[in-house]
Amino acid sequence: MIKITKIINHGGFCPFQIDALTNDDRMVYGRYRYGGIRVYIGEAGDLSEDAALDGELLFEAVAGGPLDGTMTLEEFKEQTKLTLDFSEAVDDS
Repeated sequence: MIKITKIINHGGFCPFQIDALTNDDRMVYGRYRYGGIRVYIGEAGDLSEDAALDGELLFEAVAGGPLDGTMTLEEFKEQTKLTLDFSEAVDDS
């Protein structure tokens, strides 16, 4: 399980997006678009803006219909709860 310590940014629709930081200084980028959720994670210590975009695919799931792209932060947390731990995350967005 990946522990999220800080939510840097989240929101939007078509796609919903989230940028976050883990307890071991890795950037996380999540996106919900076309009914699918994808979460990417960057290398430890690389805090550049695109670190997670260029990183490893950590999670992928279908969570809605083919034209769906709207999700709340709470819905994202629920969908990814077996992979991402937001229990101690600070929301700085």
